[in-house]
Amino acid sequence: MNTNKHVFFSWEERRVSKEKGRCVVHYYLKDSLGELLAMVGTEKSAKHMIYVVTKDYLDAFGHTSTINSETKWRAKRDVVGWLTSLISEPHRSSPISSMYSSSLRFQLRVLQYLLAYMYIKFSHF
Repeated sequence: MNTNKHVFFSWEERRVSKEKGRCVVHYYLKDSLGELLAMVGTEKSAKHMIYVVTKDYLDAFGHTSTINSETKWRAKRDVVGWLTSLISEPHRSSPISSMYSSSLRFQLRVLQYLLAYMYIKFSHF
């Protein structure tokens, strides 16, 4: 599966534990079905972290030239940049897609009205 076609709407950072006095941080990508552990950060020494892509993420979306089992980051800003790049931003949609979106919302309202009318009219039988 390609992440370009997958829609993630947010990501979340969770401090999981202090393994042997060292901090472990999990980064989750969230979509409509739930969440996926995408990255794990482990403190290697005081104020030095190493971040790696999880096997779960690679199993779900595969390896690429830039993201694979060897991918490791040392800066949190690189992790945040990567996670943010995977988030779908609806406000960046084109005016054409916005036009279709508002038309679809209008059609949905009309359909809801008609269904409510039919329910009231025919519920007495």
